Amino acid sequence: MEKQKIKVNRTSEGTLFEIVFVVLAVIVWALIIWMLSEAPNVIVTHFDGNGNPNGYGSPWGLLVPCFITTIAGGALLVAAYHPHLINMPVKINNLRQYELAIRSTRIAALILLLLALAIPATLLIFRNPTPWPILGCISLLFIDIIVFCVLIHRAK
Repeated sequence: MEKQKIKVNRTSEGTLFEIVFVVLAVIVWALIIWMLSEAPNVIVTHFDGNGNPNGYGSPWGLLVPCFITTIAGGALLVAAYHPHLINMPVKINNLRQYELAIRSTRIAALILLLLALAIPATLLIFRNPTPWPILGCISLLFIDIIVFCVLIHRAK
């Protein structure tokens, strides 16, 4: 079965993920703008390997990674309709495996929105910035990939 020949039609699951993505994106971006408007003019923007601040800048510079992760999440939702664009580390041979890969892609899109929120929250909400919210989101992405790779492998 060639990936290019798979056609994905709109389903209630896909529509639900898209609605949740849009609603969550509005909430996330409202929170991001609120956090940035309340932030001081100069914030810590980078830390060394020991967790010591070594870079400072405008809080509005945080919009760039937030924008990138939001766009990447949207791109994943589009990719779910074009399975030949989904690159999973396991071989996909049947429709059930494609369904699982598509679901994994949609879940990853939602996690990327959480990452867009975690970036400014890490630097603006906590008194002592901690990488744990960002690392938590990245861990969720890895868990998504690992769990769905196992499920895809089992769905031979």
